[in-house]
Amino acid sequence: MKIYKYLPIKEFFIPIACNLIMALVCLIICRIAFMLENWGRFSDINIADMAKIYQGGIRFDWATICYVNILYIVFVTIPIPLLKKDRYQQTTKVIFIITNALCWMANLMDAVYFQFIGRRCTSSVFTEFKNDNVTGVLGIEFLNHWYFIVLFILMLWGMWKFYQHPTFGNTEKLNWRDGVQAMIGLIVSTIIIIGGIRGGFDPELRPLNNKDAKEYTAKPVHSALVLNTPFSIIRTIGKRAFPNYNYYTEEELNKIYSPVHPAVKENPQHPNVVIIILESFGSEYSAYLNGKPKDTGYMPFLDSLMQESKTYEMMFSNGHSSIDGQASVHLSIPLMVESFFTSHAALNNIRGVATELKNMGYQTAYFHGADNGSLSLDGFSRSAGYDQYYGRTEYANDADWDHHWGIWDEPFLQFYAKKMSTMKQPFATTIFTLTSHHPFQIPSEYKDVYKEGKLPIYKTIQYSDMALKKFFDCAKKQPWYDNTLFVLTGDHTNMSDKKEYQTDFGTYKVPVIFYHPTDSTFCKGKIKGIGQHIDIMPTILSYTGCKRPYVAFGANLLDTAPEQTFHVGFQNDIYQIVQNGILLQFDGEKSTALYDTNKDKLLENNILNKSGYKDIQYKLERKLKAFIQSYMARMNTNNLVVKD
Repeated sequence: MKIYKYLPIKEFFIPIACNLIMALVCLIICRIAFMLENWGRFSDINIADMAKIYQGGIRFDWATICYVNILYIVFVTIPIPLLKKDRYQQTTKVIFIITNALCWMANLMDAVYFQFIGRRCTSSVFTEFKNDNVTGVLGIEFLNHWYFIVLFILMLWGMWKFYQHPTFGNTEKLNWRDGVQAMIGLIVSTIIIIGGIRGGFDPELRPLNNKDAKEYTAKPVHSALVLNTPFSIIRTIGKRAFPNYNYYTEEELNKIYSPVHPAVKENPQHPNVVIIILESFGSEYSAYLNGKPKDTGYMPFLDSLMQESKTYEMMFSNGHSSIDGQASVHLSIPLMVESFFTSHAALNNIRGVATELKNMGYQTAYFHGADNGSLSLDGFSRSAGYDQYYGRTEYANDADWDHHWGIWDEPFLQFYAKKMSTMKQPFATTIFTLTSHHPFQIPSEYKDVYKEGKLPIYKTIQYSDMALKKFFDCAKKQPWYDNTLFVLTGDHTNMSDKKEYQTDFGTYKVPVIFYHPTDSTFCKGKIKGIGQHIDIMPTILSYTGCKRPYVAFGANLLDTAPEQTFHVGFQNDIYQIVQNGILLQFDGEKSTALYDTNKDKLLENNILNKSGYKDIQYKLERKLKAFIQSYMARMNTNNLVVKD
């Protein structure tokens, strides 16, 4: 007997299958839109690579369809009398369309956000921006990317128009046969869903996760094209961020790498410390760092200051977001797998640069002109050792409010300079600027002065650079200026127009500057070696004379040979280390790529296991594995403080 003749294939199974396939097609369309919007990051992909990427992408899209449509499948297959009711069928249609439309929305929004962070969003995005007023900014982006709105509406209309209702026979009431058919549908759908979530029906397969995307790509950044945003968010909800690794015994580990820094001789001058974190100031915008005429960059004052400061040939952030920059600069904790402050490790005991300076008698304060609570920086500053916080509330003059994020940089930097003159010396302060943040607006009186050129960020970089110059003009007149160590850096990179700055190497490049107006022992100009965010804390504590040992994952640049400095990063589930221009990428188990950036700035020639590089490859892998093991162990065991 042919059982399939008694199954409602045409009336029940085919409509459900058509609806799910339609949802899959919409996700594929979103991937194409994502790729085109960020074509600068993917233009090096050839046809063969593209075919493999989309093969993997469909696998991840189907897994997403299975995740988000579980409720819909249950509603249309569970054998209850309501299945025969028109209102119930309309309700299931609405559930189906809404859940899938949220997926499109997440993908299309991430197509824009990707250019700022270089990876798909994870569940941490909700924590990162939970206290921020981003509605206005999102509104502007909707207008700027109107074509995504049109695409979203077209897909919504298409799904509503072509949705097919599954039906059961011709009777008005649900009979036993309909119930059996519905139950069979539920069982079949459950099997398909399990297979989709697992990525196949092989019994040895585990559910797909973000790391599996790298199987379809030649470069880590291309993993973002394999993944989709709903999947990336779903698979990171509630996950413990930091895996434990046991590459070495504890004795071996400490010989290779240790983040524990010893106490040093105290500086009798007790210099003030001023840390200036400049929103989105990437090295790409500097004429000086790119060896070009001074009138071709967008930060002329910072370029001039770098020539009088200690800087490096290669300088890097350790993450791609503002909160990554805060942890790296103040706590010497880089981004590894997950942002420190959105992970479980945020509850660990910490001692930041401000904590250690306060222990030495420094008065501390943190300045950020945004709404108090933005990025939770007021709470962060307290946990990092800052006694006082000055935000938009303390500034108390909304005439200088930009109506997006906070107080314009020019007036807030002046407020900062003068407020420090009321503080007892020695003091340690930080200011985090904001005008160069998206949506890249500047005060109306400067709209005819600074033009955006190819990228809208250019005009805001020029404005903030001007505001920084005026800050130093004011600071020079203050009694504390001559005895102050200034540390300036960008929190992360941003919009890019040059291929060199769109690679896994260039996407981290930001200025890292140490300037003291009267200390002639500081080197001036670019020196050989690497400086990175996590080096700032140990360098400051060495210069000021920290009285006790402390944990910092970076290097003290004052006594580390230039050839020994290095940079670590994590992006798209790949760890990487750079030393002396050689970049190694590592997936946690094995090295996946090696590049000589001295000769290959665009990372086009993978020299992994090539003769002439095996020794440096071995040493870099050894150091990176020790770094990773130490980092994960300390995060998971609350061991970020040297016990007194």
